[in-house]
Amino acid sequence: MSQQKIEIEIEDATDYHILRAVGDFDVYTVGTLRDSIGTMIEEGKTVVVVDLDEVPFMDSSGLGALMGGVRRLREAGGDLAISCTREPHLKLFDITGFGEGVSIAPTVEEAAKGLRDGANG
Repeated sequence: MSQQKIEIEIEDATDYHILRAVGDFDVYTVGTLRDSIGTMIEEGKTVVVVDLDEVPFMDSSGLGALMGGVRRLREAGGDLAISCTREPHLKLFDITGFGEGVSIAPTVEEAAKGLRDGANG
């Protein structure tokens, strides 16, 4: 059986942080996403754009981990937005209503414009 793997890179932008994921978001890899978000919160990086353009596959557990990330970051006074151009992911967000409370845009910069600024209310 092949080992499921996802790589996560954290990049700092001016007013937010970018979490770039490479690989599939599924039941085997969502722990990595959860851990990364937890570490970011501990480091005070609570305003985050998740870039999903290098994530070819995402199932309901991946969606659940993103929902959990939104909740945790907002509880910490920050927010989470999503940068994504992949049609299957966008459909999943649409069907589940996930996009109604979260900024989702084709580019990181556009997604970041929809972030709630925790520091300014």
